Amino acid sequence: MLASSSVGPAWAQKSPGLGYAFPPVVAAGQTTEVQLGGFDFTPDMQWFVHDARVKLEILGPPGDYHLPPPPYWFGPRAITAAPPIPREVPARVAVAAEPNAGFVRWQVANANGSSGTAMLMVSRDREIVERRSRDLPQRLDALPIGVSGRLSRFTEVDRYEFVADRDSLATVELMATRLGANFNGVLEARDAEGKLLADHADTLGIDGAIAFAVRKGEVYSVSLHDADFRGDRAYVYHLAFRYGPRVVATFPAIGQRGTTREVEFVSIGAATGQARVESVRQTVTFPSDPALKVYAHRLQTAVGPIDVEIPISEMAERTRDEALAETKATTVALAVPSGVTARFKAGESEHRYTWRAEKDQTWSLAAMSRSIGCRLDVAVAVLGPDGKLVAENDDAGVSTDAAVTVRTTTAGEYTCVVRAMSAAGALDDVYRLEVVQPAADFALSTTQQVNLPLGGKAEIALQAVRTGGFDGPIALAIDGLPAGVTTEGELAIAAGKSEAKIALVSAADAAVVAAPLAIRGTAMLGDKAVTRTATATANGNLAPRISDEQRIDRVLLAMTMTPPVELKLVDGERQRDVPRGTTCRPEFDVVRKNGFAGELRIEMAAQQDRQRQGVRGAIVAVPPDASRVVYPCFMPEWLSTDLTRRVVVNGVAVVPDPKGTPRHLVQPGTGRITMIMEGALMKLTSKAGELTARPGESFEVPVAVARSAKFPAEATVELVVPEELAGVLSAEPLTLSAKDDRDTLRIATKRDARLSGDWPLTLTATALEDGKWPVVSQTEIVVRFREAH
Repeated sequence: MLASSSVGPAWAQKSPGLGYAFPPVVAAGQTTEVQLGGFDFTPDMQWFVHDARVKLEILGPPGDYHLPPPPYWFGPRAITAAPPIPREVPARVAVAAEPNAGFVRWQVANANGSSGTAMLMVSRDREIVERRSRDLPQRLDALPIGVSGRLSRFTEVDRYEFVADRDSLATVELMATRLGANFNGVLEARDAEGKLLADHADTLGIDGAIAFAVRKGEVYSVSLHDADFRGDRAYVYHLAFRYGPRVVATFPAIGQRGTTREVEFVSIGAATGQARVESVRQTVTFPSDPALKVYAHRLQTAVGPIDVEIPISEMAERTRDEALAETKATTVALAVPSGVTARFKAGESEHRYTWRAEKDQTWSLAAMSRSIGCRLDVAVAVLGPDGKLVAENDDAGVSTDAAVTVRTTTAGEYTCVVRAMSAAGALDDVYRLEVVQPAADFALSTTQQVNLPLGGKAEIALQAVRTGGFDGPIALAIDGLPAGVTTEGELAIAAGKSEAKIALVSAADAAVVAAPLAIRGTAMLGDKAVTRTATATANGNLAPRISDEQRIDRVLLAMTMTPPVELKLVDGERQRDVPRGTTCRPEFDVVRKNGFAGELRIEMAAQQDRQRQGVRGAIVAVPPDASRVVYPCFMPEWLSTDLTRRVVVNGVAVVPDPKGTPRHLVQPGTGRITMIMEGALMKLTSKAGELTARPGESFEVPVAVARSAKFPAEATVELVVPEELAGVLSAEPLTLSAKDDRDTLRIATKRDARLSGDWPLTLTATALEDGKWPVVSQTEIVVRFREAH
C-alpha cells in the first residue's frame, strides 16, 4: 500500500502536536530544566533536537491537561474556537558552550506520526524565568538580563521593574511570535509616577522593541499584555533588557569584505542619548577574512559603546544617495552584480534602477527590508527594454520582502521598480536591493514530515531548483533510514527535470520508530562534484525575518501502526440535558478489531470546540471485556444555558510493535459529546461581608449550601489555598449532612509577609451524585490581612 507523507485530517489517526517550551530561552553553556508543552501526547514518544550541540533529556511522562484558568470569555466570544489543550513533559536541556545565540528546533514522533517543529532559543546573556506573585511587578536586580515568561490567562498583565544604575537609554526587546506564540504583544514602559515613557503594539505579529531614557537611581517598570488581553498556556515570551541605544539599520546594510567606508547607523538614541530615531556616522573597516559572514563593529554612542553586527560579502555595496550624487539622475544605473541600500523619503512612492542584460540570461532580484531589521513591506517589478512588465512580486515566501527571477528574452536595458506603500519618510524606512546573475547551481526542497505505515510504502517528493543554466542529472542519497526501511527504485533527478520521488518500503517485522533523515543530491557543476542537502519548510517561527529561518535540513520519518479500535458515541451528537456543576455521563460503544484485547483508555482530545470555560474530561481506563463504557465530563456551574457544550475524545490502544515495544495508538472517537445546560443541583454561598484577619490568627467564614429537592446529598466545603499562599493558610474540610445547609468554616493562618492587603479566596462545595459523580459549586470571598496596630 502507498501512504501519503502529509499529516491526516482531524478524524483520522491522531499524531502528536507541539506547542512550546517553557522557559522558551535557555543559556549557552548551561543545563536548564524546562516543560515541553504539546498536544495529544503519548508516553512512548521519541524526542528530537535538530542541533547536535543541544542535548535533551526527558524526565517523566506527559502530565495532566492544562485547562485555561479563569477568567473566561462569555457572550459572543464563548463560541469562538478554543486553543488546543496542552499537556507538559518535564525535561532537561543541556547546551554546549560554543553555540552563538540563535534558534533551535525540536520535534516529537510516535506510532501515529510526527509533529511539526517547535522553537527553542539559545542565548548568551544572563537569563531568568518569570517569578511573580499575583499581579505585583517582579524586580530585576541588574541589566542586561533576559526574562522568560508567559501570559497564561485572560486579562493577564506581566510587569517587571528595575532601578537604573546609570544615566542612559534602556532597551527592551520582545520575542514571542518568533518563538511560536500566537499573540500580539503590547509593551509599555513607565516611570515611578506612572508616566508613559514608551510603548509598542505588535499589531503585525512580528514582535518589536521599545527604548526610553533612564536616570540613575530611578525606578522604571515595563509591562506586557496581549493586545486583546487574551491568555493561554502557550503564550510564552522572552524580554531582553539592556542599556544602550538600539540600532535598527545600517547604510549600507551589508559591508564589502576588505574595504573601508563611512557607514550610517540608524538607531534609537545613538547620537544624542534621547529616545528618538536618529543616525550617526562612523568609519568602518570590514575584514577580508572569507570565512566571516558577520562583522561585529564597536559603535561609539552618546551613552557608551555598543556592538553592532553587520553582514559582509564579496559584492560591491553602495547607497542609493551615493549613486544619485554621481549621476544627478533620478534612476540609478547598476553595475551588476550589485547591492544598493536605500531609504524612501517623504513623498516618494517608488525607486527605479536599470541594468544591461543580454539575451537568454537569468537574473535574480531581491528587495529586503524585514530581513535587515526594518519594517517596510516592499514590492518589485521588472520591466523589459520595451517598458512592458516582465515579472513582479510582493511577498516572497513567508516574508514581506520581495524577490523575482527573470529570464531575458532580448538584449537591452531592463528596469527594476521598487515600491513600498507603507513608507512614511522615516529614517528607518530602509531596504536593500540586490541584483545578481546566479551561478550554475541547484537546491533541493522537500516535505519535513513523512509517515510510513508498518509493512507499507510512502513517498518523499523532491523538487530541484536549478539556477545559472544548470540542467544536468542529480544523484540522490538518503542517510539515517532505520533498520527495516529501504528505498525502492532509482535515486536520481534526471537531466532537465525538476522533480523526483523517493519510495520508502517498510518490512512487516520492523521496529516502529522515528528517525531524522538527510537527503543529499550530488551533481557535476563544471568539472567539480557538488553536494547539496535538501531543506524543508519547518513550523514554529511565526514571524521569520528571512526565508532561511523557516528551512531545516532534516526530514522526520515516523513509522506508524493502525489503531485496532473504534469508539462510537451512543446516540451520536444528540443534545444531553445536564445540570450545571455536575458530571455528564455519555456512553461509548467500544469496537475492538483484529482480536485486540489489550490496554485501552479514553482521553480528552487536545483540540476542542469553542472556549472551554473549565469543561474537562477524564482519562478513563477501559476494562478488556467492556463493550460499552461511560466517559465522565465535568460541566462547571458558571456555564450559560443558552449555548451547547461539546467534548471530543480520543481512544488510545496500547499495542506492541513487531519487536515487542508497546505503542500507544490514538484514534479519535466518532461524534462530539453535546450537552445543553440546565439549572444547578447545588449552590455554595457565603454572607461573610467584609472579612478582616490578622496574620497568625484564625478567622471564621459562614457558608450556606442550597440543594435542589431532587439532590439531598452530603456536601463537603473546602478552602482552595492559592499557590502563592501554600503553607500559610489552612482549613479543615467542613461536612454538611443532607439535612444541614449552614455552618462555619474556620481558616488558620501563619505569620507571613505574604499575608498583606486584599486576598481573594475560593471555597468549594463538593457532593456526589449517585454516590459516585462529582457535583461542585464554588464561591469567592475577599479577606483583608493587616497587622494589629
